[in-house]
Amino acid sequence: MTYVPLPRALPQERGVDPRGIVEFLEAVSDAGIELHSFMLYRQGAVVAEAFWQPYSARRMHVQHSATKSWTATAVGLLVDDGRLQLDAKVVSFFPELCPPQISANLAAMTVEDLLTMRTGHQRGISGGAWRNLQSSWVEAFLHEPVDEPPGQSFIYSSASSFMLSAIVTRVSGQTMHALLQERVLGFLGMDKLEWDLAPGGFNSGGNGLSCTTEDSLKFGVLHLNKGQWQGRQLLSPQWIAAATRNQVEDVWMGEFDGKQYLPRNKDGASEVQREGYGYQWWMTRHGGYYASGVFGQYCMVLPDQETVLAFTCGLQLGERRLQAAIWEYLFPALGRAAADPQASRLQLDAAIEGLRLPMLQGLSESPEAEALQGRFAIEPNEDGVREISFDFSPGECVFSLVDHRGTHRLRVGLQQPLESITSLTGNYLHHQYQPPQTPVIAHGRWTPDGELRMDWRFVETAFGDHVRCRLEGGRLLFDRGVNTNAGSMQRPTLTGKRI
Repeated sequence: MTYVPLPRALPQERGVDPRGIVEFLEAVSDAGIELHSFMLYRQGAVVAEAFWQPYSARRMHVQHSATKSWTATAVGLLVDDGRLQLDAKVVSFFPELCPPQISANLAAMTVEDLLTMRTGHQRGISGGAWRNLQSSWVEAFLHEPVDEPPGQSFIYSSASSFMLSAIVTRVSGQTMHALLQERVLGFLGMDKLEWDLAPGGFNSGGNGLSCTTEDSLKFGVLHLNKGQWQGRQLLSPQWIAAATRNQVEDVWMGEFDGKQYLPRNKDGASEVQREGYGYQWWMTRHGGYYASGVFGQYCMVLPDQETVLAFTCGLQLGERRLQAAIWEYLFPALGRAAADPQASRLQLDAAIEGLRLPMLQGLSESPEAEALQGRFAIEPNEDGVREISFDFSPGECVFSLVDHRGTHRLRVGLQQPLESITSLTGNYLHHQYQPPQTPVIAHGRWTPDGELRMDWRFVETAFGDHVRCRLEGGRLLFDRGVNTNAGSMQRPTLTGKRI
């Protein structure tokens, strides 16, 4: 792809009060909300953008379930072509993978039921539940019990989005990524983009898309412009109107256990009613709609305000303060004149300058490095780790870990963070994501009592690991946690002895 940036303008040139952006940035900072990037587009131009180091503008970021809205776009292309009908039955596309006895509810399920998450299932399958499944995901879906008639109750499921991807490939003969690239993405001047593949060569559909924040923003701008891009109609306005309209009035998110969404418990105090759901788009306040990924990946379109917002984050599950800050500070700034444009612009520049996530504090050197230098055999553990080693040199440490997948290394800067490429196992802490290789920026510091602490920031993802290494009685104790996860955020302590 050839990257073409969106136009840029000053906030006040597009009717945005810079002071509202400053107040938003101050609010998320005061609340300790972990943002990685933020971009604001209004009336034809990007008017604000911020990246918290070590995240940066041209670096990809996993979008998680914000991917689903891109999947709907591929479906829309085939609907526009007349090659796919919304009332087509799901079982008709994969008869060879259906169960011997097809229930009446499964037989009745349509493409539109997949789009609106009203498939009749009693549970919604998370991407993390299937990510390591090597057998056919299509077959797994078709064998899932369909307990209720489709088209009635909302149950959020990445499996439904995957089936849309599989249907797109069965109809078009292309992966969803290839179809979108040919028909849409190639015209948007996008940066590098990646999309995971499931067994059978289907894009994962419900998740697995990685792109830059600006490319997420462009996707929203395409929808804001009703499918038109630089005079070319890439997607019909009729499809966009249907996809981004509230199709499901009664939307409740059931309890999430890390792998599945359970049916709504009407007595559950923790359950929250959503504004509504379209075709793989969430509805939001003020007539808007948004693509949403777990841990805070957002592309929000506000048509009445001619605005698109894009975020990447590392938020805790259930974190709602980011959206509250959007409505309290950013939204009122849209269409509001600045009291003092020059002063407000300087304040905004100062607020964005030097943004970065908190860094480890402590010592860059310690006499304990000599004791920690070398290899340690790890006692049996559920993570399958067999060996850990440390190789110190001036200003850095090469950390190595051996497990059932092989030997994994990363460079840790003891003065300034260092970037390297690693295969380090992380799926238990990373929502079951386990790429063969991924960039990591690692920083280490010593405590006064000789404990080595490390931050491993996996900068194409939402995840940052926090690591503690210490010696007690000559034995290594190794602890590893993470900033956010759908499951456990802390692994059991590993213990080892010197080899």
